[in-house]
Amino acid sequence: MDLETSPTVLGGPVGQRDAPAGERFRWWVFLLGAALIPVNSLWIARTEAMDYSGFPTCASLFYNVIFSLMVLMLLNSLVRRFAPRAALCRQELLVVYGMVATGSSLVGHDCMQMVVPTIPHVAYFATPENRWSEMIVPRLPKWLTIQELTDSVRDFEQGHSTLYTWSNIEVWLVPIGAWSLFLVAVIVAMLSMVVLLRRHWVDNERLTYPIAQIPMIITEGGGSNSLFRSRLFWGGFALAAAIDLLNGLAGFFPNLPSINVKMTDISPWFSASNPWKAMGWTVASFYPFVIGLSFFMPTNMAFSSWFFFLFRKAQRVAAAALGYQGTDAWYPYLKEQSFGALIALFAATLWFGRGYIREIWRAASIGEGRTHDGGISYRSAFIALGAASVVIVAFLNFAGMVLWLAVIYVLLYLMFCGAFTRIRAELGPPAHELGSVGPSNMLALGLGTAFLGPQNLAIFSLLYFQNRMHRGLLMPQQAECLKAASQSGLPIRTMVFALASAGVIGVFSAFWAIMHLAYGRHYAAAHHPGAPGSGFSSAACNQLMNWLNNPVGADYMSILGVVIGAVVALGLAKLAVTFYGFPFHPAGYALGMSFGVDYIWLPIMISWLIKVLILRYAGLRGYRAAIPFFVGLVLGEFAVGGMWSFVRGVLGVQTYTFFY
Repeated sequence: MDLETSPTVLGGPVGQRDAPAGERFRWWVFLLGAALIPVNSLWIARTEAMDYSGFPTCASLFYNVIFSLMVLMLLNSLVRRFAPRAALCRQELLVVYGMVATGSSLVGHDCMQMVVPTIPHVAYFATPENRWSEMIVPRLPKWLTIQELTDSVRDFEQGHSTLYTWSNIEVWLVPIGAWSLFLVAVIVAMLSMVVLLRRHWVDNERLTYPIAQIPMIITEGGGSNSLFRSRLFWGGFALAAAIDLLNGLAGFFPNLPSINVKMTDISPWFSASNPWKAMGWTVASFYPFVIGLSFFMPTNMAFSSWFFFLFRKAQRVAAAALGYQGTDAWYPYLKEQSFGALIALFAATLWFGRGYIREIWRAASIGEGRTHDGGISYRSAFIALGAASVVIVAFLNFAGMVLWLAVIYVLLYLMFCGAFTRIRAELGPPAHELGSVGPSNMLALGLGTAFLGPQNLAIFSLLYFQNRMHRGLLMPQQAECLKAASQSGLPIRTMVFALASAGVIGVFSAFWAIMHLAYGRHYAAAHHPGAPGSGFSSAACNQLMNWLNNPVGADYMSILGVVIGAVVALGLAKLAVTFYGFPFHPAGYALGMSFGVDYIWLPIMISWLIKVLILRYAGLRGYRAAIPFFVGLVLGEFAVGGMWSFVRGVLGVQTYTFFY
């Protein structure tokens, strides 16, 4: 257990359990969480899909969720003052947090914002020139897509209409039902995996879940704790809030000065000549909330994140020096290295936890044992995982994917999500953006598009949302919520029920929010002439057409890149275990090889340097004393920046966005 990631705030341990309050939990809190999901879904859909800005779900900690939690805690403090018995306790606040985080992940930039516009996309955008009607439409299941160009489809793509007519709703019912079944099965499979692995990660390996520290800190005592009496906290809060307030006001009053902490492209400094221009787009940023979140990362992970980002850039320069042209050339197979590293890390996690897995399998087989802390039975968790996996495989097979490929895809996807979840549980990177590193892309490279065939590739195009960027993944959110439940004394089964119900509500809220905006909008969505998110659908179709028009065999160099990534990651893991203080963490390598930290490498470096200096000259006590300041940076930016984003997302007023 890394002591530096087990912080205390003003002498009290972060995440300290409240007095046992399982009996105090009031079930109407589920209704409160459910009510907040559609509001946040609309907020995120307008901000991300319509305006392509702000991007709450592109960071590990969703700022819209923390903003909602802070508003709820402010109201809760008023209730506590006048009606103490009616005030929400910590466990209830965490349940609301978990439900809103679940709904936000589902409507997020890398999930339903891609699914919904894909359903009618080919019907509206197919032309004789692009040949989609000939090449794509016959291979798409009619129960997953809308293939006829109707007035309802035109209204969805063009706006100036309303969702709330039967003719506009009717054509969506079958695809919504089918996709909802698939998505709920994925949610259940992920949640079951988290439930089964949680006790091993929390009790045996004692992973610290750095991202989960923020909601656990601020909800301690129901929001009434020593953090909010700390001058350091309010100093960090004021600094971040002032920057976002000034920048927000400067958007309305251009004569006011502003402080640019967002991305600035620095590639012109070194891109004038070969081989340095192969570094490509390189940005510097100074996001206060990233500096705050990075302070909770273990120092070797923080160091590895920015080091391997620079190492990736160096590989591209070296490739250009060797004569490989173009910044997007496959060589030196960076994405493949990242994929191999992630899969190897999760496989290693399962291997080293095989004793625990045998233990819970034995308990499940004889119908004994529970997942601890008021959990559910191991047998129930295994049955749920198995049933959900069967549903997912059957869905893909019924859609047209061959059975063996569906099984491999589902296995790789769940391992891929598990790898991200493990990284978040142990290391807590503020963001993780891995472009085009996913099972479908790797299977296309490893097996060849000619071998896979047009029908399988067509189904891959419908799964584009599971393979594009992997930022606001749901499974890490689920794991962090179960960690918070365990540490606060909330029965695990209560949080599991909350997350499962929020998943169902979140799917339908996402459909509603995106369709509501698409039909009712009176201005064009950003970056595409169609409905919000249609740019992703076009990208998926264009990728499919490229596969169909240019079938190729297996790329053995790509396979070698995957193997090299796996070997390097396992080698770094072995060295990190063997040599105390080894600075390179394999997760940093996995993220650094594929766009994982491109936006945030500099604030991670700044936070890492500050933390190293504090630990060097003030020790662990100094580190713990500094925590309130860095929590303040996060909450200050999320409070004021979240306020600007909420005004933009819910009211439709164009405002300053602090992220991206």
